[in-house]
Amino acid sequence: MIDQQPILVVLDVETTGLNPEEGHEVIEVAAQKIQGKKVVGEYVSLVATSRIIDSATEKIHGISNALLAVEGRPGSEVFPELVNYIGQAPIIGHNISFDMAFINAHLKRLGLPILTNPTLDTIAHAKRYLLIPSYSLEKVAAYLKVPQPKAHRAKADVETTREVFWKLVERAKGK
Repeated sequence: MIDQQPILVVLDVETTGLNPEEGHEVIEVAAQKIQGKKVVGEYVSLVATSRIIDSATEKIHGISNALLAVEGRPGSEVFPELVNYIGQAPIIGHNISFDMAFINAHLKRLGLPILTNPTLDTIAHAKRYLLIPSYSLEKVAAYLKVPQPKAHRAKADVETTREVFWKLVERAKGK
């Protein structure tokens, strides 16, 4: 029965750069709760930043300084909401250590406890079950024939990661 299956959270963030230790910040976060193969909830928010998003970074995810000025919410609101939304659920992501490092850096800056939830990285599982030249989300999804909405936005990447996860679970069951 589907309601006896655990709730898992698929998570993705978009950032101003690659390293939270260098002051880069989350500018968008998306999380979906799944139970079995059903989406049972969603959290999505743009996050205001004090950093200027350069044109090269903007080209990657399409999030501009102007967009964040209008729709970005303070991290002091977003991150506590996100933590509350996730609860104790295991977290799934593609290169999840990247996402967790950024979220936990923000939580530390806010003086809040970091997330210590169990995580599952779809890259690790892709490497176990697929032999392909690249394990980027785009390449893994293409190999598994997962349709990809606009890449490099958090919600789109969560949807793609969710579908990749389900395909990898099917492969694991078949082996």
